[in-house]
Amino acid sequence: MWMKAWEHAVLDATFPVETGKDGLKQGLDRVCEEATAAVARGVKVLILSDSAASVGRVPISSAMVVGAVHHHLVRLCQRTRVVLVVDSGEAREVHHMCVLVGYGADAIYPREVFRTIAVLDVETQTACNKYVKALHKGMLKIMAKMGISTLQSYRGAQIFEAVGLSKDIVDRCFTGTASRIGGETLQTFSASSAVYHTNVFISLDPTTATMLRNPGQYHYRSNEGSEVHLNDPAAIAKLQEAARTNSNGAYAEYARLVNELNTRCTIRGQLRFKTDPVNRIPIEEVEAASEIVKRFCTGAMSYGSISLEAHSTLAIAMNRMKGKSNTGEGGEAMDRLLPNEDGTPNVARSAIKQIASGRFGVTALYLTCADELQIKMAQGAKPGEGGELPGHKAVGEIAKVRNSTPGVGLISPPPHHDIYSIEDLKQLIFDLKNANPQARVSVKLVSEVGVGVVASGVVKGMADHVLISGHDGGTGASRWSGIKHCGLPWELGLAETQQTLVMNDLRGRVVVQTDGQLKTGRDVVVAALLGAEEFGFATAPLIAMGCIMMRKCHLNTCPVGIATQDPELRRKFAGTPEHVQNFLFLLAEDVRTYMAEMGFRTIQEMVGRCDVLEADPTIAQTGKELDFEKILLPSRTLRPEAAQYNVVPQDHGLDSVLDRKLVELCAPALEDFNIPVSEEVTVTNTDRAVGCLLSHTVTKTYGAKSLPPGTIHINFTGSAGQSFGCWVTAGIVFEISGDCNDYVGKGLCGGHIIVYPPTKTEYLCEDNVIIGNVALYGATSGSLFARGRAGERFCVRNSGAMAVVEGVGDHCCEYMTGGRCVVLGSFGRNFAAGMSGGIAYVYDPERKLQTLVNKEMVELESVEEKSANERELKSLIQQHRRYTKSSVASRMLDNWKTSLANFVQVMPTEYRRAMAELRASEAAAAKNRRRTLTGPTSPTDGGKAAEGSKMRTISETGESVDIEDAAKKPLARTQRPTHVSDPQKKRGFIEYGREVVAYRDPKVRSADWKEITSAPKDAPELVKTQAARCMDCGVPFCHQKKTGCPLGNRIPEWNALVYAGDYKSALKALLATNNFPEFTGRVCPAPCEGACVLGIIENPVSIKQIEVSIIDRGFEEGWIVPTPPKVRTGKTVCIVGSGPAGMAAADQLNKAGHTVTVLERADRIGGLMMYGVPNMKCDKVDIVQRRVDLMAAEGVVFKTNITVGVDTTLAKLRKSHDAVLLATGSTVPRDLPIPGRKLKGVHFAMDFLKDNTKSLLDSNHADSKYINVAGKKVVVIGGGDTGNDCIGTSVRHGATSVVNLELMPENPKERAVDNPWPAFPRVFKFDYGHEEVAAAHGKDPREYEVLSKEFVDDGKGNLAGIRLVNVKWNNVDGRWKMEELKETERVIEADCVLLALGFVGPEKKLSEEINLEHDQRGNFKAAETDFVTSEAGLFAAGDCRRGQSLVVWAIAEGRGAAASIHTFLTAV
Repeated sequence: MWMKAWEHAVLDATFPVETGKDGLKQGLDRVCEEATAAVARGVKVLILSDSAASVGRVPISSAMVVGAVHHHLVRLCQRTRVVLVVDSGEAREVHHMCVLVGYGADAIYPREVFRTIAVLDVETQTACNKYVKALHKGMLKIMAKMGISTLQSYRGAQIFEAVGLSKDIVDRCFTGTASRIGGETLQTFSASSAVYHTNVFISLDPTTATMLRNPGQYHYRSNEGSEVHLNDPAAIAKLQEAARTNSNGAYAEYARLVNELNTRCTIRGQLRFKTDPVNRIPIEEVEAASEIVKRFCTGAMSYGSISLEAHSTLAIAMNRMKGKSNTGEGGEAMDRLLPNEDGTPNVARSAIKQIASGRFGVTALYLTCADELQIKMAQGAKPGEGGELPGHKAVGEIAKVRNSTPGVGLISPPPHHDIYSIEDLKQLIFDLKNANPQARVSVKLVSEVGVGVVASGVVKGMADHVLISGHDGGTGASRWSGIKHCGLPWELGLAETQQTLVMNDLRGRVVVQTDGQLKTGRDVVVAALLGAEEFGFATAPLIAMGCIMMRKCHLNTCPVGIATQDPELRRKFAGTPEHVQNFLFLLAEDVRTYMAEMGFRTIQEMVGRCDVLEADPTIAQTGKELDFEKILLPSRTLRPEAAQYNVVPQDHGLDSVLDRKLVELCAPALEDFNIPVSEEVTVTNTDRAVGCLLSHTVTKTYGAKSLPPGTIHINFTGSAGQSFGCWVTAGIVFEISGDCNDYVGKGLCGGHIIVYPPTKTEYLCEDNVIIGNVALYGATSGSLFARGRAGERFCVRNSGAMAVVEGVGDHCCEYMTGGRCVVLGSFGRNFAAGMSGGIAYVYDPERKLQTLVNKEMVELESVEEKSANERELKSLIQQHRRYTKSSVASRMLDNWKTSLANFVQVMPTEYRRAMAELRASEAAAAKNRRRTLTGPTSPTDGGKAAEGSKMRTISETGESVDIEDAAKKPLARTQRPTHVSDPQKKRGFIEYGREVVAYRDPKVRSADWKEITSAPKDAPELVKTQAARCMDCGVPFCHQKKTGCPLGNRIPEWNALVYAGDYKSALKALLATNNFPEFTGRVCPAPCEGACVLGIIENPVSIKQIEVSIIDRGFEEGWIVPTPPKVRTGKTVCIVGSGPAGMAAADQLNKAGHTVTVLERADRIGGLMMYGVPNMKCDKVDIVQRRVDLMAAEGVVFKTNITVGVDTTLAKLRKSHDAVLLATGSTVPRDLPIPGRKLKGVHFAMDFLKDNTKSLLDSNHADSKYINVAGKKVVVIGGGDTGNDCIGTSVRHGATSVVNLELMPENPKERAVDNPWPAFPRVFKFDYGHEEVAAAHGKDPREYEVLSKEFVDDGKGNLAGIRLVNVKWNNVDGRWKMEELKETERVIEADCVLLALGFVGPEKKLSEEINLEHDQRGNFKAAETDFVTSEAGLFAAGDCRRGQSLVVWAIAEGRGAAASIHTFLTAV
């Protein structure tokens, strides 16, 4: 409360928008001057606030202003006299808070976050508290991984590197921060801030004013200005097409897309190759792709993080190519580790075994079966990041290979919890080299400032291989803050590593690899030129196998069976090794192309040749002072005589290790499994990793077959060095009289270690340390008995070993996941931190454990008498006495009842739960086994089953099924519900089936002109359940404009809102991109559903239905009311044509305040929607006219019965309006010019449909001014929606028969190979018209592969029939050719033919007036980017510009043209 007396001052952190590029500098100068003055006045609290931001004032970046003021005051030696508080509308995420504190903020008020929470439909204080709690946890996580304990130490620490900021910004605001490539200056940042600010306050479409635009930071979004993602939908689709079809063309298109994306978001994208035709060589002289792929590796994705199917598919693919796959930190199943029975290599074995720091599932067998052993100094590609495998993934075989308890989550804390220094790392490298001398040891580092120095230390520590991971690689185990903001581009880290290693003459001793979103041959070439010899891929191979970047890896709901352990979802996995091989070979060929262009014959020649790279001047860098001089500095100039790539192996000094002698001594046991060996050996503290090479030799000799217990028994005397007994395998006993250094029993995997002091020792053993720190690190099985105290972190990460010790230091049982730990003496603080499995028994007569234990994950309890735990504890203490002659153990056993009362049992809560579930599961399984039936028995057969009867069991559905049948195939899943009262969204796509609002009965609906479906809003339960099926994809293809929705509809957002019951917000999200959802939801063929990710594995989300339910609900609730613009601009626009394109443009331009007049030559507004689409698909009065009336009420002027070129001229319109838009549609129908075309009874489909609707609206068909086909034999030629509408209309007229002729073959029931997802599915459909004919006449009206040859005359000029012939389509050299089958020629009866063959373009009469240019297809020529024609002020949009298309494309065209016209008008 005393701080209330502190004087405070609010400093305005904004600048006037009109100051433009100089505004930011002037604003910072002013704030710093005001801060100086305030401190001089004695102000104690400075509040840096951007709350004055408005139309005329631009907020200064919070990070910049706090950094500038902080450093300004530091330079004046005034910083300690004042508190800096940031009042920010910008700060909202954990990273934002960390940056502000890291650059000097003492307190932060995230103003706009709290204001936003206040308007949400939640309890404000509770929500605010949760938000603050989340920020606290996030910041603590970041501080922890950086090794910082207090906020005071973090404040002002500046543990960041800037990427893309120039020297003037860094010097002014972030003094001392590294920024190696320059970038934005104060002026360019100021100018771009002003432009962004203006765009926020001046929006073309006021309907979006209350909708926050999703910037696509975390999930891909297709809206303009969203974050660029390398894995965008188009690139993913092309990669998968290339991988599945091995298509060079598809790969080339994929590479083009990715390389273009690189120019927008990566450093490598800003570079280009220096090519000289003189250096160019024939591609035949370049190293073969089969050699290049040997340098490829897949990323460290563990079995557990991804499915067994995906994991093994990667391994098989890489082994076939002689590349390397990586196990990740999760072990590997036995059936994949071992060679085949005939001795051949196991094709599913991963060559790289990641051991992290040796913590999960690392055994001697695992290490022996490796070509490379990888130590990781980072989780994924995140420096200092930890990770976690949730319990629902750590089950079954996954738990088994990790030697953990099924159902208990596994924690991977930051690596510095395990590796504290370069010395520790060097020891681990030495241990691993002893564990497998033939494998190279790799160390994974992350690209960050100073990584070159770290890499030098790693090479001096004798690593054979160094991996530099880029920041945009990653891990599903990281927090979003880590994924988005940790690490640096691999280009920076790789260049620094290459230069530093060469400078120190270390480069020749190590192989360097890089990874991090390497996706094309160009990426690989740039990496090689910067210094990499090998190249890692992770995301791209996963995508090749089917990954669609759901970004739901942590939820176990991956729909394509990759990042999941759900058996049902794993069955959806459709990837093959060939897919991965195809992709990587295509990429290797891409590499060869670049190599030939630059004159390199081998990859080795390219390594470190960054002199052939330069900044690409063709990429616009206006105002950005990007400087690549530092990363493009050729390393050979730093030390010309030094090697530029790996030329010599490391000397690990294995020839002189003690284990060489042990292997000789144990030769009898190695030659004969049954011969025991017992030897005595002297050991010194320079003997490190004793037993490691011996265990490797045993494992290499006998494989998974363990030696009999006690086969090899070595008695040591002396003081053992580090890692005594590491990875000692079963059948080996190490007994040492003396003491041991750190890491005793590291990775113990079945062996037994006994440590006790020399027999003549006079000191009390229990009071003295006999083994060092970190004993039993990562042990999986075996035992350790130590008569004396252990150092700190005893049993850390133990997952299966039994241990008894007479005292421990701090952090005992840290991150322990299994096994038993008995402590018979004193103990330190932080006991059981992170302990999730196993049990610890602690002798605690003074009851100190209660205050020293970390209770976050464990509970303390007594050991009950006569329990299994008591028996286990007593047995371990008895063994300890027997092996070590421990006096402490003797005293306890002699007075066991009293001793037992002083023991405390440390039980992990998750372990207790998992064990209870396991016992329940085993009991249930036993009960089910007892339920197995043997068929009916007879009272006379003595209870025996009747001869020949089948064994039967009970299925999941409760039915009795044959066991033999059940063994042949899995039980079918019961029918999934399609609408439930309370659907769950997380697994909605798994739990619920697709259902749309059904059509009305065909016989009922075909008797009227009402809409064929009932309104979705009348089925709220169904709609909510269907919305729950939306997966909220990380990369949603549904609103990707090329293959999904051209409008970029925010489908995931409004699906989520419908699921939440918030229809009003869903309506806002829907109208933000679509002017007329009531049109698209009824008549659009839904390319969004064709591109829906769920459609890969089953029926897609029913998007159209949800869309209609939202808009209909909006009208029904009265949420949609006329909202005329408040201000008119005085500009006038004339739009010719009132179809969807014209109406959308009119709506947008009217909202922007322009005066809009729409001219329509028909008697009603609506174009296609009024007269092209029949009433039963979209009601003209209730739907179309309702929208027209709404727009008219908002100020749009509609004029009907005006034909431009007749009633007025285009010249007059251009003269009287500031802009004119042509939206006349594609109205010239495609004809069928065959003999008899002029006969009466042959009509264009659109004439038939238009006249029908007009007559229906005018007189309910009483005027007979329409083509009536009642009682006629109707033939519809052509398919599609128009043909189907003709069929449905004919049925309603009462045609006696309806036949539909199509020239093309019948579409397949499922996608063909040449029609890959996410392209619109060309599959067989049974639409409403077909269903109505089938109901009326008993069959589908369609006939396929039929060519019409002649319309037959009845002799009076009337149509009597059609001469037809069947055709066959043949694929000749990749092109389809039609062949007539003459023997099938025939005549069918017809009274009426409707030609539904599409349209060829707009009518020419309009354009001829001013000689408007046309494109090659006959459409009005106008650029897709701005819709401008060859005439100034004249625009074109819709089908008249792009050709016949969908209603969504028409609306998208209208919106795009409106934006262009608005820009044109405001510029004028």
